[in-house]
Amino acid sequence: MNLASEPDTSALPSIFEHFPRVATQPKHATKLRKALFYAALAVVPAAVGIATGRSSWQRGIVIGGACAVALGALRLQMARWFTEAPDHVVEAMIGSLELRRYPTRIEASTEVDEPDLNRALDLAFNRLACFIDGANGDRATIAMVAPVVTTMRDGRYHMRFVMPPGKELLALPRPDDSRIALHEAPEKRIAAMRFNGPWTPENFAKQERKLLKELVAAGLSARGSVQFAGYDSPMTLPMLRRNELWIEIV
Repeated sequence: MNLASEPDTSALPSIFEHFPRVATQPKHATKLRKALFYAALAVVPAAVGIATGRSSWQRGIVIGGACAVALGALRLQMARWFTEAPDHVVEAMIGSLELRRYPTRIEASTEVDEPDLNRALDLAFNRLACFIDGANGDRATIAMVAPVVTTMRDGRYHMRFVMPPGKELLALPRPDDSRIALHEAPEKRIAAMRFNGPWTPENFAKQERKLLKELVAAGLSARGSVQFAGYDSPMTLPMLRRNELWIEIV
C-alpha cells in the first residue's frame, strides 16, 4: 500500500511572525562611563596615596583608602550616569517643559493598592526589583534602566520598569510574581518637567500644579494622568536627584 507523502511545511508562515519583534532602543551607552570610572577608581586613590605618603607610607595608605571610599560614595550618588535609558527624541523646549517622543519599548509593570505614597513606591519598586534580580522563570538578572515611572490611577499606584535595550518581549523571562505584567508600550509623546527635592505628596502636588500651568500657557493638549519619573535610588540625596513629571500630549 502506498502512503501519501507528508506535506512540505517548511514554507508555511509561523504564528510568531504575527508578533512584532519590538525591543527597547538605547538612548546612550554607559560602557564608556563605567570603564572611565573603574579606571579612575584604580588610578586616583593610588596616585593620591603616593603623593601624600612620601613622609609616611601609613598616611598615604589611609588617605588613598579614604579617596577610594569617597569615589565609591560618589558612584552610588550618581548611579543614573551608569544606567541605561530608553531612546527618545527631544522635539522642543517650551519654558521648563521638554517635549519628547518615545518609540515603542518593552516594560514590566505592577500595581499596588496602598494610599500612602512612599509606602506604595517602596512596595512596587521592591516587587519589580525582585523580578529583575532573578525572581523569574530563567533565574536571570536583568539590567536596571532609568527612569522608573509611576502613575496614580483609580486610587492605585502603577509602576513601570523599562526593559533593557535589545530585549524582545518573547525573549524575556516570565516573572514569578503574577502581579507583574510584561507588555509592549506604544509610541507616545510626552511633556516632561524636571524638579529636585524629596519624594513627598506636598512636593509632587506643588510640581504638578506648575506642570499643568505651563501646559495651559503653552497651549498643549494632554491626556491621562500625571506620571512621576525617578532616575535615582532612594539612597541618593534629595538635592542630587533627577526627578521629572510627565504627561502625555496629543
